[in-house]
Amino acid sequence: MTDASDELIGGLAAVFAHPDDESFGCAGALALAHDAGRVTRLLVATRGEAGVPEGAPSEGSFGDVRERELVTAAQVIGLDEVTILEGYADGGLADAPFAQIVDDVAHWLVSRRPDAVITFGRHGITGHPDHVVIGSAVRWAVERLAELGTAPNAVYVVSPVFGPGPNRYDLSPEEQGATHRVEITPVAERKVAALEAHRSQSDTAEQIAALRAAIEADQPIYEGYTRVRPAVPAPHPKFDARIW
Repeated sequence: MTDASDELIGGLAAVFAHPDDESFGCAGALALAHDAGRVTRLLVATRGEAGVPEGAPSEGSFGDVRERELVTAAQVIGLDEVTILEGYADGGLADAPFAQIVDDVAHWLVSRRPDAVITFGRHGITGHPDHVVIGSAVRWAVERLAELGTAPNAVYVVSPVFGPGPNRYDLSPEEQGATHRVEITPVAERKVAALEAHRSQSDTAEQIAALRAAIEADQPIYEGYTRVRPAVPAPHPKFDARIW
């Protein structure tokens, strides 16, 4: 699936492994960038066909369901383009030729020239092998493009240290040490709606409930990011609040 315009160059891009990664990770930042008039786009490595909920019928391709959910979420967020790579199995990125994944990501990036890109850090937040592989592939692709002078100006990894809710993962240092804290309170309802669009995935429920509780309590809501290229020198006396 792709929906692109040759005129849409620059802006903010996100590269993840599965449908719904974008809604968990950076829906707020993407929505804010869209509202600020920036081009926003998403590359997803797989169709998420392995995410079949328990008890669901196995007939047909569940990837079709996940793709339709992704389209709905993208419309809620305000994405200008969504692309799903072909030929990669959900749960199988670690078994695919890594050089080919890097090539595919590099080709997508160089043809769109985003100013900044968001992806997974070294632990992939949850340790999912697909998350780890796609995050690594993005960074290899960017380094390759840097040699040609066509790399994004900045690479950020999702650092979920500010989000509401009880989930706390065994994060890598770069995922624990956010350099940017983006307040997404004005678009928090859209983040909720994007998560709700992935209705086949039961693991969205806890995050939706936590976000709704924060909204009803009139609390500020943030997304965290660490800029890994160019790296931000430590210590960080204050958080930057804008990544686009």
